[in-house]
Amino acid sequence: MFASAEEKFAKLMFQFDTKSRRSLWLKLSKLLGNGVPILQSLQSIYGTRLQTGGKSHPQTFALKEWISGVENGKRLSEMIVGWVGTEERMLIAAGESSGKPEDSLESAARVLSAKSQIKGAVLSGILYPAVLVSAAFGVLYVFGFMIVPAFLRIASVEKWSGLARKMIEVSLFAQHWLWLIALLLITIFIVFIYSLPRWDGQLRIMLDRYAPFSIYRVMNGSTWLIALAALVEAGLRVEIALQQLAATASPWMKTRILACLSGIRSGHDMGAALSKSGYEFPDREIITDLGVYSQLGGFDEALSILGNEWLKESVAQIKARMQVVFGISILIVGSLIAFMAGGMMNMMLQMGQLVKNGLH
Repeated sequence: MFASAEEKFAKLMFQFDTKSRRSLWLKLSKLLGNGVPILQSLQSIYGTRLQTGGKSHPQTFALKEWISGVENGKRLSEMIVGWVGTEERMLIAAGESSGKPEDSLESAARVLSAKSQIKGAVLSGILYPAVLVSAAFGVLYVFGFMIVPAFLRIASVEKWSGLARKMIEVSLFAQHWLWLIALLLITIFIVFIYSLPRWDGQLRIMLDRYAPFSIYRVMNGSTWLIALAALVEAGLRVEIALQQLAATASPWMKTRILACLSGIRSGHDMGAALSKSGYEFPDREIITDLGVYSQLGGFDEALSILGNEWLKESVAQIKARMQVVFGISILIVGSLIAFMAGGMMNMMLQMGQLVKNGLH
């Protein structure tokens, strides 16, 4: 029972540790590329990890289980089920089938790297606005529950005027409704995150052109293109690669992949299939480029080059769009703080006059 729970925890940690997994695939790819058999390669990495990370390290658990399976005649792609995402497993399985597992492992590492870059760009962009919003709530709380009540003990609301009166009204509003606003914003955020991979329809297609929905489209479109290129490089036909990606995709992504697949089966090239789908996925410019490359020889290689180039552009796009979000957050929060500070100064000036006139 304890061992089972420990193994489940190890699997969870292994799945989250993208950096460690990427490093593992690259090491394994290098060993296989140098002619070392898969079992010996796994044992070599396991021995090193056992010395550096100990028996409790998630990678040690993973390698031990994989070695046991490979010794019993199973493929690596069979043993990694539950330890890695379906995308990685499909890549490795395709490499085993084509006889080039070292290439597919390198592709898996590249896909992980792409996802990490994009997630890093998104998270760094979200962090600052989140801090600013928290600061805004902090300011409203301090004024609503600490500063303004102290001033109202000196004089009632009716005694104040101008900017000070406006600040008091905002603070009193915060006293009664701040918790509800916070709850509402959290609820909206949760619903938004939940809906991103699930919600679809004409309105969603329109919203996908604008932030924050466009950020999600670019983020998923670039990783999809990288994964597709890697599967095709591993020896799968485009149709089969799309089928496999659709099988494990979110409802939002699955709709777009199947629309592309339907277009290809109708005789269109990939660019035309994506264009006729009407989803503008992954991006108008990419759709045009895919249409051009589809007419040329060496589409598999061109797809990989295009995927890597668009990854760089996607990271730059996401950073630029998150900068806009950051700028808007700065403007809103800065205006709030300036308003409250101005109200505070006005209140201080009025307080002196009120005390002087004896209006308590």
